[in-house]
Amino acid sequence: MSQVSLSVVSNNEPTQIKSRSTSEKIENTLTEELIIGICAPIGSSREIVIKELRSQLENEYGYTVHTIKLSDLIVEYQGIDAQPVLNQTHEFTKLMSKIIGGDALRERTNHACLAELAILKILEDRIGKKFTDQDLDEIIGELRTRRVCYIIDSLKHQEELKLLRSVYGDIFYSFSIFSPDKERRQNLLEKGLSQPEISRIINTDEFEDSKHGQNVRDTFVEADFFLRVSQQNESTIPMKVTRYLNILFESAVVTPTPNEIAMYEAKSAAGNSACLSRQVGAAITNSIGEIISRGWNDVPKFGGNLYKDGDEIDHRCFINGYCSNDRTKDSVTENILNCLIGNEELQEYLPQLSGVKTGDELYKKLESSIRRNSKIKDLIEFSRSVHAEMHAIIVGSQLAGSKMIGGKLFCTTYPCHNCARHIIVAGIKEIYFIEPYKKSLGIFLHDDAISEDEDCKTKTKILMFDGVAPRRYLEFFTQQSSRKDKVGNMILANKRDKKPKTRLTLQALPTLEIQSVHTLESFGLINYH
Repeated sequence: MSQVSLSVVSNNEPTQIKSRSTSEKIENTLTEELIIGICAPIGSSREIVIKELRSQLENEYGYTVHTIKLSDLIVEYQGIDAQPVLNQTHEFTKLMSKIIGGDALRERTNHACLAELAILKILEDRIGKKFTDQDLDEIIGELRTRRVCYIIDSLKHQEELKLLRSVYGDIFYSFSIFSPDKERRQNLLEKGLSQPEISRIINTDEFEDSKHGQNVRDTFVEADFFLRVSQQNESTIPMKVTRYLNILFESAVVTPTPNEIAMYEAKSAAGNSACLSRQVGAAITNSIGEIISRGWNDVPKFGGNLYKDGDEIDHRCFINGYCSNDRTKDSVTENILNCLIGNEELQEYLPQLSGVKTGDELYKKLESSIRRNSKIKDLIEFSRSVHAEMHAIIVGSQLAGSKMIGGKLFCTTYPCHNCARHIIVAGIKEIYFIEPYKKSLGIFLHDDAISEDEDCKTKTKILMFDGVAPRRYLEFFTQQSSRKDKVGNMILANKRDKKPKTRLTLQALPTLEIQSVHTLESFGLINYH
């Protein structure tokens, strides 16, 4: 493929062009395009947000907005079989056929295929339907910035998100949209699905336990913006979209909310953890939103608090080289298996167990089956680490005492059942999280005191975080342009003149996008030559 580079101004160019600085020349190649990726669990009211994004970008910022529906690309490039199925509603069959079609497309290509097809659509819209590598230099030289936004609806796999970020960098923004579970179920019920079908498709959409299946759960948590859309807060969506666009364009002064500050503190605290399993951070605020403590998961040390880098004595798990929780679960699995093998009564019914020894092929298969298919894999109590929430509660009780009562806890991961009961005891009224944790039995064990219903007034509420994601907190809230003029007056922005805070050069962008074209060609999905 031809190499694309910034064009060099010859000695015959007008003096005013030659005198421009390198920064000015690069500035003239930058595009105002935006790429927005939507991720939403099935049944969520994402259409409300997409409609509002389109309306404000078109009417206030002067953008042309194109929506690329990935489900349409599944139909176009894979095809679906939505024929009526006995004992299934038509809507369920249609939705499942698209999920199955997407799985099949990923299997015959790669897990980012749908994102590659979306990139192709964007490239075609910018430079035309057909082109060759030889044409690319000439085409790129003629490209000019455009106020165009592409909304990709919707991402179902983390590899799709990863590719879009690799190609579009900081002009790509991921919006994760969610609605309360009961409203999602009601939305699907109104589409004609039965209750058993609703449960099945929600579970399938969230995470498919197959090599090429979609995985909304792991894609959702990597967003730049989180939006809760419910019947209760639907009227606030225009205001939230306005705020987020003001951040992207610096068209108004925007500062973080107390909840965004707290979740950023939690995410920052997670970076202190040396846990081999996962890094988790937590922050606790009092009843008026002031942060009173932070915590992270790691090994406790004598005298109080946790081991940290620079301590003269350090006994964290990475020093020892293994996870005590996993090692103990292996020991429990082996103990159970040895009890079964050594039970003479069982040998009467399962004679093949007689004589099985550690290291035998059958022993290994049985051991693997017990570990993989039993609840042993969900055990968490053998870890040496104090959990982030417990660390934050202990520190908070030492430093702030009763100020924790009526406060909020922000955690990067959904609290486990052990932490949930401590949070309840501490008098904390609300919990906000980003990453789900399927092992948690908090609601199951303590449904009398904790609830995922945002309308509940008599229990500790545990809710998905809503706001600017911690991952781009500093970027979004660090102002780059001047807020006042030379005489000290605040600069009032004309939104139609405002450029996005971050832009990419059109000299490089098509070169990155063309890689998707080559990949799609190699799988036989398209033919450009």
